[in-house]
Amino acid sequence: MSLNRTPLRAVTQDDVDTYQRDGVVMLRGILNQEWIDTLLPLGMRIAAGKEDFGLLPSYPGRYMSRCIPEFRELAFHSPIAEAGCRVMGSKRARFFFDEIFAKAPRSTEKTIWHTDRMGWPVSGKMVPSLWIPLTKVTQANSLECIAGTHTQDVRYWLFSPNARKMIKPPDRVPHPDGEAMRKDPNLRFLTWDMEPGDMLVVHPWTLHYSHGNPTDGWRVAVSVRVFGDDIRWDPRPDCVNLAGVSFDEMIPGEPPAGPLFPVVWSEDGEREDDSRFPRGFATTWTRERRSDVNEYDVFQKNFEESRRAGSPTTTPA
Repeated sequence: MSLNRTPLRAVTQDDVDTYQRDGVVMLRGILNQEWIDTLLPLGMRIAAGKEDFGLLPSYPGRYMSRCIPEFRELAFHSPIAEAGCRVMGSKRARFFFDEIFAKAPRSTEKTIWHTDRMGWPVSGKMVPSLWIPLTKVTQANSLECIAGTHTQDVRYWLFSPNARKMIKPPDRVPHPDGEAMRKDPNLRFLTWDMEPGDMLVVHPWTLHYSHGNPTDGWRVAVSVRVFGDDIRWDPRPDCVNLAGVSFDEMIPGEPPAGPLFPVVWSEDGEREDDSRFPRGFATTWTRERRSDVNEYDVFQKNFEESRRAGSPTTTPA
């Protein structure tokens, strides 16, 4: 059997409707067993064996596609981006990044209730998590989501390393106590029994949480993030840092582009290869846009406007 390049089953209108209603949908059988047989041993070597693949010591389970060919194959040539796009209604997907989420047997480690929205330095809603278990998942160790929370336009204060060094802006609120929310009979808490190769598509505004793992085996999942049609750069100082990508490259209002964020699926068949990944810049821009964002040009423009208005000015160094 070879690695499947298209989903093993078509995304249905019911899948699309579920995602629009709940902010998450579980798709059965997106990857075949060949993918699992290829990726699971590597995932276990990262998670259980703590093997050094050259990944960042600060995030040893992130950016696998930069160092490990099998995970790069998943990012560039698997059917997950197509399935995600068909669910969220995007005509193309650009690769964002990937990471491993692993829970040891009998682990009590949990992840707090949160949304991903404010972690990413972008505007738009088409940046889902494509969450694929490489081991069997039960409702006892499943990712858990609160249905419908993706409709709530709330700018939660993130717990990123950057945010922890800042004073919370007045327009941000702490993430809610999801456990207390269980008492609300109007809320639906969603968990799943999943087989390796199934996939969750999780909206970036959906409140979600990770249980411990009360089972006797490892729970290992890989999450691949992609950018859809409506995503534009919108860098903020509290966002999660992206390895090898500075805020200087994130031109506000411009879409991610270039070899760092290649097109991995599109409705018209366009794809970009990995020949320059992960080198280059995070976007492309026109000559006119270059002038708009050039720091010296912007300073000179503001300087001249201030001088004409008779305001105090500071000359450039």
